[in-house]
Amino acid sequence: MKVAVIDPSCFSMPYDHCLCEGLVQQGCEVLFVGSPYLYTNWNHPVSYQRWDHFYRWTYWLYSGKLSGMFRKQVKGIEHIIDMERLVRRLQQWGPDVIHFQWLVLPLVDRWFLPPLRKQARLILTVHDSHPFHQTPSSVVQSWGFSAAVSSFDHLIVHTNFTREEVIKRIMLPEEQISVIPHGALDYYLKLGDGYAEDTTDHAVTKEQIILFFGVIKPYKGVDVLMRAFSQLPKALLEKSQLWIVGYLRMDIRPLQELAERLGIAGRIRWDLRFIPEEEVTMIFKKATVVVLPYREIDGSGALMTALPFGKPIIATKVGGFPEILKDGVHGYLVNPDDHFALAEALQRILSQPELAQRMGRAVRELAMGEFSWDTIAHKTVQLYQSL
Repeated sequence: MKVAVIDPSCFSMPYDHCLCEGLVQQGCEVLFVGSPYLYTNWNHPVSYQRWDHFYRWTYWLYSGKLSGMFRKQVKGIEHIIDMERLVRRLQQWGPDVIHFQWLVLPLVDRWFLPPLRKQARLILTVHDSHPFHQTPSSVVQSWGFSAAVSSFDHLIVHTNFTREEVIKRIMLPEEQISVIPHGALDYYLKLGDGYAEDTTDHAVTKEQIILFFGVIKPYKGVDVLMRAFSQLPKALLEKSQLWIVGYLRMDIRPLQELAERLGIAGRIRWDLRFIPEEEVTMIFKKATVVVLPYREIDGSGALMTALPFGKPIIATKVGGFPEILKDGVHGYLVNPDDHFALAEALQRILSQPELAQRMGRAVRELAMGEFSWDTIAHKTVQLYQSL
Protein backbone atom coordinates (compact mmCIF):
# COMPACT_ATOMS: atom_id res chain seq x y z
CA MET A 1 0.00 0.00 0.00
CA LYS A 2 1.34 3.43 -0.98
CA VAL A 3 0.59 6.16 1.57
CA ALA A 4 1.26 9.88 1.23
CA VAL A 5 1.31 11.71 4.59
CA ILE A 6 0.82 15.49 4.18
CA ASP A 7 1.78 18.17 6.70
CA PRO A 8 2.56 21.32 4.69
CA SER A 9 4.02 23.38 7.56
CA CYS A 10 5.49 20.41 9.47
CA PHE A 11 3.25 21.56 12.30
CA SER A 12 3.45 18.18 14.04
CA MET A 13 6.78 16.93 12.72
CA PRO A 14 7.65 14.56 15.63
CA TYR A 15 4.25 12.89 15.26
CA ASP A 16 4.54 12.78 11.47
CA HIS A 17 7.95 11.13 11.67
CA CYS A 18 6.84 8.44 14.11
CA LEU A 19 3.68 7.72 12.12
CA CYS A 20 5.61 7.38 8.85
CA GLU A 21 8.17 5.04 10.46
CA GLY A 22 5.37 2.99 11.99
CA LEU A 23 3.57 2.67 8.66
CA VAL A 24 6.78 1.49 7.00
CA GLN A 25 7.12 -1.19 9.67
CA GLN A 26 3.59 -2.31 8.75
CA GLY A 27 4.70 -2.87 5.16
CA CYS A 28 3.57 0.40 3.57
CA GLU A 29 5.50 2.44 1.05
CA VAL A 30 5.39 5.90 2.62
CA LEU A 31 5.94 9.39 1.23
CA PHE A 32 6.02 12.36 3.60
CA VAL A 33 5.17 15.72 2.01
CA GLY A 34 6.13 18.75 4.08
CA SER A 35 8.43 21.76 3.95
CA PRO A 36 11.94 22.68 5.11
CA TYR A 37 11.85 22.46 8.91
CA LEU A 38 12.33 25.98 10.26
CA TYR A 39 13.16 25.34 13.89
CA THR A 40 16.01 22.87 13.87
CA ASN A 41 17.93 20.57 11.54
CA TRP A 42 15.72 17.55 10.97
CA ASN A 43 18.48 15.12 10.04
CA HIS A 44 17.21 11.89 11.58
CA PRO A 45 17.67 8.80 9.40
CA VAL A 46 14.32 7.83 7.91
CA SER A 47 12.96 4.78 6.13
CA TYR A 48 10.35 6.72 4.15
CA GLN A 49 10.58 9.03 1.17
CA ARG A 50 10.34 12.77 1.81
CA TRP A 51 9.45 15.78 -0.31
CA ASP A 52 10.14 19.31 0.99
CA HIS A 53 7.39 20.42 -1.35
CA PHE A 54 5.84 23.45 0.37
CA TYR A 55 6.99 27.02 1.06
CA ARG A 56 10.48 27.01 -0.44
CA TRP A 57 10.33 30.76 -1.09
CA THR A 58 8.86 31.47 2.33
CA TYR A 59 11.61 29.43 3.98
CA TRP A 60 14.16 31.69 2.31
CA LEU A 61 12.30 34.78 3.58
CA TYR A 62 12.37 33.45 7.15
CA SER A 63 16.17 33.44 7.00
CA GLY A 64 16.10 37.19 6.31
CA LYS A 65 14.68 40.13 8.23
CA LEU A 66 11.50 40.78 6.31
CA SER A 67 8.36 41.52 8.28
CA GLY A 68 6.12 38.73 9.53
CA MET A 69 3.06 40.13 7.72
CA PHE A 70 4.88 40.13 4.37
CA ARG A 71 6.05 36.54 4.94
CA LYS A 72 2.50 35.43 5.68
CA GLN A 73 1.22 37.03 2.50
CA VAL A 74 3.91 35.32 0.46
CA LYS A 75 3.23 32.02 2.22
CA GLY A 76 -0.48 32.27 1.42
CA ILE A 77 0.23 32.82 -2.29
CA GLU A 78 2.83 30.07 -2.32
CA HIS A 79 0.42 27.69 -0.62
CA ILE A 80 -2.01 27.99 -3.54
CA ILE A 81 0.77 27.30 -6.04
CA ASP A 82 2.11 24.38 -4.02
CA MET A 83 -1.30 22.76 -3.62
CA GLU A 84 -1.80 22.87 -7.39
CA ARG A 85 1.66 21.31 -7.88
CA LEU A 86 0.84 18.68 -5.25
CA VAL A 87 -2.15 17.42 -7.23
CA ARG A 88 0.07 16.87 -10.26
CA ARG A 89 3.02 15.35 -8.38
CA LEU A 90 0.89 12.89 -6.42
CA GLN A 91 -0.88 11.81 -9.56
CA GLN A 92 2.52 10.71 -10.87
CA TRP A 93 3.48 8.99 -7.58
CA GLY A 94 0.19 7.07 -7.46
CA PRO A 95 -0.79 6.75 -3.77
CA ASP A 96 -3.53 4.46 -2.48
CA VAL A 97 -4.12 6.73 0.53
CA ILE A 98 -3.52 10.48 0.98
CA HIS A 99 -3.45 11.27 4.67
CA PHE A 100 -3.49 14.95 5.66
CA GLN A 101 -2.36 15.93 9.16
CA TRP A 102 -3.37 19.60 8.93
CA LEU A 103 -5.27 21.90 6.60
CA VAL A 104 -3.21 25.08 6.56
CA LEU A 105 -5.75 27.22 4.66
CA PRO A 106 -9.04 25.30 4.46
CA LEU A 107 -10.67 28.06 2.42
CA VAL A 108 -8.07 27.37 -0.28
CA ASP A 109 -7.50 23.67 0.35
CA ARG A 110 -11.17 22.79 -0.22
CA TRP A 111 -10.72 23.44 -3.97
CA PHE A 112 -7.79 21.03 -4.30
CA LEU A 113 -9.14 18.19 -2.17
CA PRO A 114 -11.72 16.83 -4.68
CA PRO A 115 -9.09 16.17 -7.40
CA LEU A 116 -6.89 14.51 -4.78
CA ARG A 117 -9.83 12.37 -3.71
CA LYS A 118 -10.16 11.14 -7.27
CA GLN A 119 -6.61 9.78 -7.01
CA ALA A 120 -6.84 7.95 -3.67
CA ARG A 121 -8.73 7.59 -0.41
CA LEU A 122 -8.50 10.89 1.45
CA ILE A 123 -8.08 10.98 5.23
CA LEU A 124 -7.63 13.85 7.70
CA THR A 125 -6.30 13.61 11.23
CA VAL A 126 -7.96 16.27 13.41
CA HIS A 127 -5.33 16.80 16.09
CA ASP A 128 -7.30 19.61 17.71
CA SER A 129 -11.05 20.28 17.59
CA HIS A 130 -10.07 23.97 17.37
CA PRO A 131 -7.09 23.81 14.96
CA PHE A 132 -4.07 26.07 15.57
CA HIS A 133 -5.41 26.77 19.05
CA GLN A 134 -4.83 30.38 20.17
CA THR A 135 -2.34 31.27 17.44
CA PRO A 136 -2.60 34.75 15.88
CA SER A 137 -3.64 33.29 12.51
CA SER A 138 -6.09 30.71 13.89
CA VAL A 139 -9.17 32.72 12.87
CA VAL A 140 -8.12 32.89 9.22
CA GLN A 141 -6.98 29.27 9.29
CA SER A 142 -10.39 28.13 10.50
CA TRP A 143 -12.32 29.71 7.62
CA GLY A 144 -13.82 27.03 5.42
CA PHE A 145 -12.78 24.17 7.70
CA SER A 146 -16.21 22.53 7.89
CA ALA A 147 -16.67 22.70 4.13
CA ALA A 148 -13.18 21.30 3.48
CA VAL A 149 -13.76 18.36 5.84
CA SER A 150 -16.66 17.19 3.68
CA SER A 151 -14.12 16.27 0.97
CA PHE A 152 -12.51 13.57 3.10
CA ASP A 153 -13.47 9.90 3.13
CA HIS A 154 -12.69 9.60 6.83
CA LEU A 155 -11.40 11.51 9.86
CA ILE A 156 -9.06 10.33 12.61
CA VAL A 157 -9.04 11.89 16.09
CA HIS A 158 -6.89 10.98 19.09
CA THR A 159 -9.46 10.95 21.89
CA ASN A 160 -13.17 10.40 22.43
CA PHE A 161 -13.31 13.96 23.73
CA THR A 162 -12.13 15.31 20.37
CA ARG A 163 -14.50 12.97 18.53
CA GLU A 164 -17.51 14.40 20.38
CA GLU A 165 -16.31 17.95 19.83
CA VAL A 166 -15.84 17.39 16.09
CA ILE A 167 -19.25 15.74 15.74
CA LYS A 168 -20.88 18.72 17.47
CA ARG A 169 -18.93 21.28 15.50
CA ILE A 170 -19.12 19.82 12.00
CA MET A 171 -22.22 17.60 12.30
CA LEU A 172 -20.54 14.57 10.74
CA PRO A 173 -21.92 11.02 10.96
CA GLU A 174 -20.29 9.13 13.82
CA GLU A 175 -19.16 6.32 11.52
CA GLN A 176 -17.01 8.77 9.56
CA ILE A 177 -14.70 9.40 12.51
CA SER A 178 -12.32 6.91 14.13
CA VAL A 179 -10.39 7.29 17.38
CA ILE A 180 -6.73 6.27 17.03
CA PRO A 181 -4.56 7.56 19.90
CA HIS A 182 -1.54 9.79 19.51
CA GLY A 183 1.49 7.54 19.91
CA ALA A 184 4.19 8.09 22.53
CA LEU A 185 7.10 10.00 20.99
CA ASP A 186 9.69 7.38 21.89
CA TYR A 187 12.16 8.35 19.18
CA TYR A 188 13.60 10.96 21.55
CA LEU A 189 15.08 8.09 23.56
CA LYS A 190 17.27 7.29 20.57
CA LEU A 191 18.67 10.81 20.30
CA GLY A 192 21.79 12.01 22.05
CA ASP A 193 21.72 13.76 25.41
CA GLY A 194 22.52 17.10 23.88
CA TYR A 195 21.42 19.32 26.77
CA ALA A 196 24.27 21.40 28.18
CA GLU A 197 25.74 20.14 31.42
CA ASP A 198 24.04 21.70 34.41
CA THR A 199 26.46 23.89 36.34
CA THR A 200 23.87 25.09 38.87
CA ASP A 201 23.49 23.83 42.43
CA HIS A 202 21.14 21.14 41.12
CA ALA A 203 24.13 19.20 39.80
CA VAL A 204 25.55 18.98 43.32
CA THR A 205 22.48 18.85 45.55
CA LYS A 206 20.37 16.59 43.32
CA GLU A 207 17.40 18.89 43.66
CA GLN A 208 14.09 17.54 42.43
CA ILE A 209 12.94 19.00 39.14
CA ILE A 210 9.32 19.91 38.40
CA LEU A 211 9.07 20.22 34.63
CA PHE A 212 6.67 22.20 32.47
CA PHE A 213 7.55 21.57 28.82
CA GLY A 214 5.94 22.91 25.65
CA VAL A 215 4.76 26.03 23.89
CA ILE A 216 3.91 28.62 26.54
CA LYS A 217 0.43 30.13 26.09
CA PRO A 218 -2.09 31.51 28.60
CA TYR A 219 -4.34 28.43 28.50
CA LYS A 220 -1.42 26.19 29.51
CA GLY A 221 -1.79 27.35 33.15
CA VAL A 222 1.85 28.12 33.96
CA ASP A 223 0.63 30.70 36.46
CA VAL A 224 -1.36 28.00 38.29
CA LEU A 225 1.74 25.79 38.46
CA MET A 226 3.78 28.66 39.90
CA ARG A 227 1.20 29.29 42.62
CA ALA A 228 1.16 25.57 43.45
CA PHE A 229 4.95 25.46 43.58
CA SER A 230 4.98 28.37 46.04
CA GLN A 231 2.61 26.41 48.34
CA LEU A 232 5.09 23.57 48.92
CA PRO A 233 6.47 23.21 52.47
CA LYS A 234 9.61 25.28 52.91
CA ALA A 235 11.92 22.27 53.36
CA LEU A 236 10.61 20.70 50.17
CA LEU A 237 10.64 23.96 48.23
CA GLU A 238 14.30 24.54 49.07
CA LYS A 239 15.19 21.17 47.54
CA SER A 240 13.16 21.62 44.37
CA GLN A 241 13.35 23.61 41.16
CA LEU A 242 10.61 24.52 38.71
CA TRP A 243 11.77 24.33 35.10
CA ILE A 244 9.61 26.20 32.58
CA VAL A 245 10.91 25.11 29.22
CA GLY A 246 9.47 25.97 25.83
CA TYR A 247 8.79 28.41 23.05
CA LEU A 248 7.13 31.60 24.26
CA ARG A 249 3.80 32.65 22.70
CA MET A 250 2.67 35.19 25.32
CA ASP A 251 3.97 38.13 27.33
CA ILE A 252 6.32 36.61 29.92
CA ARG A 253 6.46 39.67 32.18
CA PRO A 254 3.29 38.91 34.18
CA LEU A 255 4.62 35.42 34.97
CA GLN A 256 8.02 36.73 36.03
CA GLU A 257 6.37 39.41 38.18
CA LEU A 258 4.19 36.71 39.76
CA ALA A 259 7.31 34.69 40.57
CA GLU A 260 8.77 37.71 42.38
CA ARG A 261 5.57 38.30 44.37
CA LEU A 262 5.38 34.63 45.37
CA GLY A 263 9.02 34.63 46.45
CA ILE A 264 10.00 31.76 44.12
CA ALA A 265 11.93 33.61 41.40
CA GLY A 266 15.19 32.09 42.60
CA ARG A 267 13.76 28.56 42.37
CA ILE A 268 12.61 28.86 38.72
CA ARG A 269 14.71 28.06 35.68
CA TRP A 270 13.35 29.72 32.53
CA ASP A 271 14.36 28.27 29.15
CA LEU A 272 12.21 30.26 26.73
CA ARG A 273 13.07 29.06 23.22
CA PHE A 274 12.29 26.36 20.71
CA ILE A 275 14.10 23.36 22.18
CA PRO A 276 16.27 21.50 19.63
CA GLU A 277 15.42 17.84 19.22
CA GLU A 278 18.73 16.64 20.63
CA GLU A 279 18.16 18.49 23.93
CA VAL A 280 14.73 17.05 24.73
CA THR A 281 16.10 13.74 26.04
CA MET A 282 18.23 15.20 28.82
CA ILE A 283 15.53 17.65 29.90
CA PHE A 284 13.07 14.84 30.56
CA LYS A 285 15.70 12.56 32.06
CA LYS A 286 16.47 15.20 34.68
CA ALA A 287 12.81 15.74 35.57
CA THR A 288 11.37 14.26 38.74
CA VAL A 289 7.75 14.95 37.75
CA VAL A 290 6.10 16.41 34.64
CA VAL A 291 3.19 18.81 35.13
CA LEU A 292 0.50 19.73 32.57
CA PRO A 293 -1.67 22.34 34.33
CA TYR A 294 -3.76 23.19 31.27
CA ARG A 295 -7.07 25.01 31.51
CA GLU A 296 -8.29 23.36 28.31
CA ILE A 297 -6.90 20.96 25.71
CA ASP A 298 -7.82 18.16 23.31
CA GLY A 299 -4.58 16.23 23.50
CA SER A 300 -0.98 17.10 24.20
CA GLY A 301 2.25 16.45 22.34
CA ALA A 302 4.10 17.30 25.56
CA LEU A 303 2.29 14.44 27.32
CA MET A 304 3.18 11.98 24.57
CA THR A 305 6.78 13.20 24.71
CA ALA A 306 6.86 12.54 28.45
CA LEU A 307 5.44 8.99 28.44
CA PRO A 308 8.53 7.10 27.23
CA PHE A 309 10.70 8.68 29.93
CA GLY A 310 8.69 7.03 32.69
CA LYS A 311 8.14 10.07 34.92
CA PRO A 312 5.05 10.57 37.10
CA ILE A 313 2.67 13.07 35.52
CA ILE A 314 0.31 15.57 37.11
CA ALA A 315 -2.33 16.83 34.70
CA THR A 316 -5.68 18.55 34.82
CA LYS A 317 -9.04 16.85 34.26
CA VAL A 318 -9.56 18.42 30.84
CA GLY A 319 -9.88 17.18 27.28
CA GLY A 320 -8.40 13.77 26.61
CA PHE A 321 -6.09 13.63 29.63
CA PRO A 322 -8.44 11.43 31.72
CA GLU A 323 -8.63 8.99 28.78
CA ILE A 324 -4.86 8.43 28.94
CA LEU A 325 -3.86 8.89 32.58
CA LYS A 326 -5.37 7.15 35.58
CA ASP A 327 -5.46 9.16 38.78
CA GLY A 328 -3.23 7.65 41.47
CA VAL A 329 -1.62 5.22 39.00
CA HIS A 330 0.30 7.32 36.48
CA GLY A 331 0.38 10.41 38.67
CA TYR A 332 -2.51 12.63 39.68
CA LEU A 333 -5.38 14.37 37.92
CA VAL A 334 -6.55 17.66 39.43
CA ASN A 335 -9.16 20.25 38.53
CA PRO A 336 -7.98 23.13 36.32
CA ASP A 337 -7.11 26.38 38.10
CA ASP A 338 -6.93 24.57 41.46
CA HIS A 339 -3.42 25.37 42.64
CA PHE A 340 -4.10 23.96 46.11
CA ALA A 341 -4.89 20.49 44.70
CA LEU A 342 -1.91 20.76 42.38
CA ALA A 343 0.37 21.66 45.30
CA GLU A 344 -0.90 18.66 47.28
CA ALA A 345 -0.21 16.34 44.33
CA LEU A 346 3.29 17.77 43.93
CA GLN A 347 4.00 17.32 47.63
CA ARG A 348 2.94 13.66 47.56
CA ILE A 349 5.19 12.80 44.66
CA LEU A 350 8.21 14.84 45.71
CA SER A 351 8.14 13.53 49.30
CA GLN A 352 7.66 9.84 48.41
CA PRO A 353 10.39 8.54 46.05
CA GLU A 354 8.98 5.01 46.01
CA LEU A 355 5.57 6.34 44.95
CA ALA A 356 7.19 8.42 42.21
CA GLN A 357 9.10 5.39 40.92
CA ARG A 358 5.99 3.21 40.90
CA MET A 359 4.01 5.84 38.99
CA GLY A 360 6.89 6.31 36.57
CA ARG A 361 6.94 2.60 35.75
CA ALA A 362 3.21 2.69 35.07
CA VAL A 363 3.70 5.64 32.72
CA ARG A 364 6.46 3.80 30.88
CA GLU A 365 4.15 0.80 30.41
CA LEU A 366 1.65 3.07 28.65
CA ALA A 367 4.32 4.08 26.14
CA MET A 368 5.23 0.45 25.47
CA GLY A 369 1.63 -0.79 25.18
CA GLU A 370 -1.46 0.88 23.80
CA PHE A 371 0.42 4.07 22.88
CA SER A 372 3.32 2.36 21.11
CA TRP A 373 3.75 3.07 17.41
CA ASP A 374 3.42 -0.61 16.57
CA THR A 375 -0.10 -0.44 17.96
CA ILE A 376 -0.93 2.97 16.45
CA ALA A 377 0.38 2.14 12.97
CA HIS A 378 -1.40 -1.24 12.96
CA LYS A 379 -4.73 0.44 13.75
CA THR A 380 -4.08 3.08 11.10
CA VAL A 381 -3.34 0.52 8.39
CA GLN A 382 -6.47 -1.41 9.37
CA LEU A 383 -8.46 1.80 8.81
CA TYR A 384 -6.79 2.36 5.42
CA GLN A 385 -7.67 -1.17 4.37
CA SER A 386 -11.29 -0.83 5.52
CA LEU A 387 -11.67 2.19 3.23
